[in-house]
Amino acid sequence: MKRYIVSIGRQLGSGGKEIGEKLAKKLGISFYDKKLLEEAAKESGLDTATFEGADEKESDSFFSNIFALRHSVTSYFVGNENCMDSDKLFQIQSETIRNIADRESCIIIGRCSEYVLREHPNLISIFITADKEERIARIAMKEKVDSEKAKEMIERGDKERKSYHDYYSTTEWGMAHNYDLCINSSLLGIDNTVEFLFEYITHRLQ
Repeated sequence: MKRYIVSIGRQLGSGGKEIGEKLAKKLGISFYDKKLLEEAAKESGLDTATFEGADEKESDSFFSNIFALRHSVTSYFVGNENCMDSDKLFQIQSETIRNIADRESCIIIGRCSEYVLREHPNLISIFITADKEERIARIAMKEKVDSEKAKEMIERGDKERKSYHDYYSTTEWGMAHNYDLCINSSLLGIDNTVEFLFEYITHRLQ
């Protein structure tokens, strides 16, 4: 089968990561979430914690309107030699995404991967949503918090993901016309959503 990439964007609490992991296993391909950060760290010689600190968070320069830093190829340091500005980290991470796409089929979660790989001939971009009540319940269970706290976490998490995505790309996070397929995982459940996506992907690749 030809090499392909499945990019999955997701709302917090939608089950997107679980769906991605199960789908990758069913397709027999690699799954990149935090593993992507480890690979970026390895390729760049930086510590993984450096990438985790800026993971899907927009650059501080966005808030301070220092837009000249956005496309700078020069890194600067904050506090210690392992702390790079998030614009440079995004460049490094994007290069890692392209390197992975050049060598293997895989699923990549978030991190603007559908935008970074927009020129890839066999990119399949998916966005996963879920009903708000189900998202709250899932986060409350996972994080062991009450529903009010889970709701706050979801609102903050979605805001961060949207800000990060929209800052580093020219498309809008979560808008249907920017993806090949958008699906509400509450309608079919996690496992049936995996089955549906498996059928969709295999038909696309024929």
